Amino acid sequence: MKTITPVIAILLCGTIFLYSCAASKNSITLQNAEVKNATEGPVSCFVKLNDGTIKQFNTLKLVTGVLTTPHLLGDDKVVINSKDIIAYQNNKHYAVSSKILTSTKSANVSVETLPGFAVKVLSGKLNVYTRKYYNGNNAADEYFLQSGNDGYIIAYSKTVMKSMLKEDAKALEYFNSKTKVSSRSKKILTAVEIYNNGQMMTKN
Repeated sequence: MKTITPVIAILLCGTIFLYSCAASKNSITLQNAEVKNATEGPVSCFVKLNDGTIKQFNTLKLVTGVLTTPHLLGDDKVVINSKDIIAYQNNKHYAVSSKILTSTKSANVSVETLPGFAVKVLSGKLNVYTRKYYNGNNAADEYFLQSGNDGYIIAYSKTVMKSMLKEDAKALEYFNSKTKVSSRSKKILTAVEIYNNGQMMTKN
């Protein structure tokens, strides 16, 4: 018995170690699945903190006012300030902070989202975001482009747009054409829709 006991002890330790590793792996997988569902779910409400942590809510509302600093209110009680998050999603849109946008413009306009945040208006192989900024006299729209969900969110320019559309001859041809449209934004969005046409493309 004295010689068997150490062997059993070793086997038990090994089994416990393997189980704990498996449990840890399952925990990580579950966490990743929850984050994926949070970011992709059509009606999920969540905020992404500066450290990458995801916090989910049943409701997430934008609060603005003359004497009120714009902020989010989770479940009608949790105050969330823009300085503490890099992205959020509510039942209206998905928006990202200026902290992860490549832009030289200062945008402190709060119309449909937190000041400086850009709202995703097209999703697909190429994503499009827009945000409001003051151009000196009025509020104007600034556009951003993102290749896939993990790419940099880059301020729109004709050069950047052409570079991102170069894989699709039809989209690039339309963008380069002299086709008259009602606004610059319509041409940008239509070109991206053509580019995304090969897959399921959704608005916001």
